[in-house]
Amino acid sequence: MSRLKLAVSICVPLILLLSANTAGAAMLFVNCGAKTGLTSIGAALKVVQGAGPSTIRVSGACRENVVIQGLDRLTLKAVNGASISDASGGMLDVISIDDSWDVAIFGFTINAGTGDAVNGMHCGDFSVCRLSGNLIQGANGGAGLAVFGGAEAALDGDTFQNNAIGLQSVSGAKVRSGLLGRPVIARNNGQGIRVARGALVNGIEAIVENNSQGVVVRFNSTLDLSNGSISNNATVGVDVGEDSAARFTPATITNNGGPGVLIHDLSMVTFDGATVSGNGGGTDVVCEPQFSATRGTADIGGGTTNCVEP
Repeated sequence: MSRLKLAVSICVPLILLLSANTAGAAMLFVNCGAKTGLTSIGAALKVVQGAGPSTIRVSGACRENVVIQGLDRLTLKAVNGASISDASGGMLDVISIDDSWDVAIFGFTINAGTGDAVNGMHCGDFSVCRLSGNLIQGANGGAGLAVFGGAEAALDGDTFQNNAIGLQSVSGAKVRSGLLGRPVIARNNGQGIRVARGALVNGIEAIVENNSQGVVVRFNSTLDLSNGSISNNATVGVDVGEDSAARFTPATITNNGGPGVLIHDLSMVTFDGATVSGNGGGTDVVCEPQFSATRGTADIGGGTTNCVEP
């Protein structure tokens, strides 16, 4: 190919992109593994910096650590099962989202590194993140998804597996259900879901199964599970402590190795249409010191409890 033809082939897409930017939106295509065009998400992010609403469609197996910072109204959409895998040797999160508004991540398989406190994806620094249909796995020393620092995340049909923590919401973060309300799946993790330090997981449907611990709620945090199940976890199904609260409306909590729900240390759990039965340890809902409280244990589908309600 002559230099003139090569220049034309490069410039035409950029001209189209600039035209899209002028109209207030951009559409880019990334093919990881290709030899021409945009071959990494990082390269595409440099193009759309400051471009307004932008969509990047990604195909292939990308091996990179993606940093999204100071970008608004950005969508990354997987095409034909695209994946993003750690390229840092377990030193960095695969996708880092900070100080960004309305970032959507759709349909990727995200393979995390195995370093300590390294996540598959994080949403931090007051960002708003929307996930749908992603599989995030392999963060053996961190979380599949970590939401923190006042950030907010909406989840719709995402799966977290084989991580130290599947989904983590901490430090004032908020996690809620996405537009279609498809269940979040947390399986084969150390902890399926962890909510801590003034954080919230609200109104989601979740399937939490085959983890070491199902759900842990700590440090003045709140879990509101609107539907779903917490089952077949090796130890406790749900552990609520340190001035935290949980509500199950409705949900099925069964067949966990320890208690279905454990409440302690100034915490309270409300059962509204939940079924808590068939768990290990001899008691399905356990109140421990100090000053635990429940509502609704009179109707938990035949399960047992030592909790006393007025």
